[in-house]
Amino acid sequence: MKEERSGIFDFIDEISKEETYRQLYPSKKEGIVIAHLYQRVKSGYYENDSFTAEQIHSLFEFTMNEEEKRVSDVKGRINKLQKYFLKYDEETQLYSFQEYGIKFCRIAEETLIGSLKPTEIKIICSQLKQKLRESIGDETKIEEWFIIHFKSFHPNLKQQIDFLDRQIDEAVEKLRNDTLAEKKSPLKLLQTVSDDLVDIQNKNDELRSAFSETYSISTLLFEIKTEQEILLERIRYTTRFFNNVQSRLRNTNRRLDRIQPKIKQLFFTLNQPEYSAKIDRFIRFLLKYSTLEKKGNDKEIIFPKEVNSITSNHKRPKYLLIDRDRDLFPTQAKPRKKYHRDQKIEAQNKAVLENAFDDAQTIDDWVQLFFAQLQQKKELNISKGFFLVLEDTNDVTIATKVTFKVIEDAHNNEKYKVDIDKTNLVQNKNTALWKTMIFQK
Repeated sequence: MKEERSGIFDFIDEISKEETYRQLYPSKKEGIVIAHLYQRVKSGYYENDSFTAEQIHSLFEFTMNEEEKRVSDVKGRINKLQKYFLKYDEETQLYSFQEYGIKFCRIAEETLIGSLKPTEIKIICSQLKQKLRESIGDETKIEEWFIIHFKSFHPNLKQQIDFLDRQIDEAVEKLRNDTLAEKKSPLKLLQTVSDDLVDIQNKNDELRSAFSETYSISTLLFEIKTEQEILLERIRYTTRFFNNVQSRLRNTNRRLDRIQPKIKQLFFTLNQPEYSAKIDRFIRFLLKYSTLEKKGNDKEIIFPKEVNSITSNHKRPKYLLIDRDRDLFPTQAKPRKKYHRDQKIEAQNKAVLENAFDDAQTIDDWVQLFFAQLQQKKELNISKGFFLVLEDTNDVTIATKVTFKVIEDAHNNEKYKVDIDKTNLVQNKNTALWKTMIFQK
């Protein structure tokens, strides 16, 4: 038994080894040297992408102070990097990158750049859909689609969503820092951040459009008929992945929607002192340059020429108006009832409300998916659709609302016909439904 287990690779056990970890993840100085070499190779600085030991040595010295240069073992560090990052050619006596070193730097570079590529995502999703459509009916080709096509594009699809999340977090942090910054123009800074958020929201909309093909992919996955448990598990995993992508994009929209009112409120708050200052300057201007002229029994205010005169005609009242001086005769204050906020209840209500929004969006997504299937196949067994939603969401309420929504929309649309067969039951475990078919006329 011990011999059998010894042949199983244990990732945690291997990476926990101090020497292995240090070889896979270099120290800061070693990492900076690797980054310099990667940047120079990428720019074509080295001939044939190869470099000498002296060139590596000079980069190490560039990262060190005088004391470190005297005690550091640069040769030992270079030897350590030869495990996974660099390789040495004894014939040419030159070093070059191993594949791990290239990937290590490339992933770090792409993560720091964080560039969103909605057009590229749309092309990838379109290609995935086309290849899946060509594979329908052939389990071998479907298996290849999961292993070769989807698996190769999967990291890139997830990476784009991570980039979007990070850009939004950075924009929010920038907003917080800018509004608290001293000796800066808050209005200009807020305008810049607001423009940044609008740009990110546009990118989010572009990504949602790019991922629109995933609905078609989910529809094709539902059409696959197989009894292979491995294939069924891959179908479920892929469907969950695309559902999670759409959910994260919807959450991003909600986050941005919550931020925008706060920005408008900050604009209003910061504008108030400036507005009050303008009013104050205007009143002082009127008091200083206006004059009072007597015309008969009346007196008239003559405003400065820069201010247009206002003419108002009104009859003199025949009754006396006595204004109550609130300073001399203040009204008695009424006691105000204080209501204490229950943080726990507020958190529960907030969670319920957010869950309701998520459920509503989930229902809309399923309804759109079923109508997409209906348009493609010209018929839909919504009774089976009920159990499909129930299996995916594990929520009877959502499954019921989706089913009734599809039936109601189809019933109210002349393009569709709803047929309920009360003699034929569709059963699943302890639940049975009348067989309900929807046909496209």
